[in-house]
Amino acid sequence: MDCCSSNLKEAKIENDGVCPSCKNKAKNVKLITLKSLLKPSALETLNAKMDYYFCSMEECDVVYFNANNEKYLVSDIKVPVHQKDASTATPICYCFDWTKEKIGEYLNQEFSPDPIENIRINIKENRCGCEVNNPQGSCCLGNVTKYVKSIKK
Repeated sequence: MDCCSSNLKEAKIENDGVCPSCKNKAKNVKLITLKSLLKPSALETLNAKMDYYFCSMEECDVVYFNANNEKYLVSDIKVPVHQKDASTATPICYCFDWTKEKIGEYLNQEFSPDPIENIRINIKENRCGCEVNNPQGSCCLGNVTKYVKSIKK
């Protein structure tokens, strides 16, 4: 069998999407997300035949891992990861650059459109690219909504 054949099967250690470092239940993420956001040195080690998971636990340094417990850390990612970086300059919405700081400014000044409305408009117009921009590989609207609610309290 050719070593480059896509028919090769990988031996998998089943971990049910549990982070090997913090033991948090993680979310499956598409391969395109890792291909877009891993630094070149980490990308060279990517096993494209594996399923990957995103660990959202703030205190855990692991961002992605697979069923063989191969890990990609915060230092392997091109962008800061919202769930793991408390900086107000870190995006919560990666497609339209809504940071904690910018969201706070818009809400305090009552600018329009507000962040949630702005993101919804762009989603409706099919402009978002969350699978390639957001480290969690999915829409940020839930994260932004949660953050807005937390600062309105």
